[in-house]
Amino acid sequence: MADHRVPAAGATLGDVPEAERARLAKAWAAAHYFVTVGRQEWLFRTGSTAPDVERQVMATRYLFITAWNPPPGEATRPVNDAAQERLHSRLSTLGLGFHPALGCNNQGGMVEHGCLALDATLEQADALAREFGQGGTLFWHADTPVRLRMMWPRPPQADGDPHTDWVG
Repeated sequence: MADHRVPAAGATLGDVPEAERARLAKAWAAAHYFVTVGRQEWLFRTGSTAPDVERQVMATRYLFITAWNPPPGEATRPVNDAAQERLHSRLSTLGLGFHPALGCNNQGGMVEHGCLALDATLEQADALAREFGQGGTLFWHADTPVRLRMMWPRPPQADGDPHTDWVG
C-alpha cells in the first residue's frame, strides 16, 4: 500500500538515506501542485506543461519552493509558518514576484504551503533551496514541462524519471 503521508517537494537536506531520497523523488514527481491567483487555484505537475498557470502569471521562469519542514522532520505549524514568512521576505529582497502555492500528495493529503516565484534564475532557485533546507523544488521555463530538482546526488535506487534533475 502507498504511503499517504508523503509530502510534496520540501524535505530538509539533512541526513536523509539514499533509499528515502529515491522514495521522496518519486512521491514529489507524482504530487499535485497548485498556485492561487485571485480566488482560483491552478494545477501544475512534474512532467507536464502548465499553460493555465502561465496564462495567469506570465513569466519566463517558474519556481515552486517551500520553507516547510514536513516529515521526516515534522516541524510544528507555527515553526513552518515562520520559515515560510522568512522565505517570502527573501524572495522580496531578491525582487522576485510570487504567488501562494501548495503541494499535496496525489491522494490530496499531506499539504505543504509554498509559493510560486516568478523569473528566478536557476542559480537563485538552487541557492534558495539550499538556504531553506529543501530536498527538492520545481523549476521550469515557460512552454516547457515542469521539472523536479532534487538537491541531492542521484541515489542508485532512483527510478530515472526523465523530468527529475539530481543537482547534488
